[in-house]
Amino acid sequence: MTDRGAIGAVGTIVVPTRGPDGPGEVMLNIGGVRECYFADSDTPLDRGQSVMVVEVAPHRHVTVVPWADFPVPQ
Repeated sequence: MTDRGAIGAVGTIVVPTRGPDGPGEVMLNIGGVRECYFADSDTPLDRGQSVMVVEVAPHRHVTVVPWADFPVPQ
C-alpha cells in the first residue's frame, strides 16, 4: 500500500502539532496496521486529538484536520 492510502484515515495525535511552527506525529490504523506519520496541521493540535488525513506528502508526512464526529477505531 502506498502512503496515498492514508487519505481519509482517522487517527490520534501522539506528539502535539504546533500548527505553522512545526509538525507533530499521528498514529494511524491503515489496512489493519498501526503506523506513525509526521503530522502537519493549520492549527496546533493536542496529544489525544482525533484527526483525519486530508493530504499526503513525501517522507511519511500527512496533513491532518480535527475529527471529533466519531471515536477513533482501536
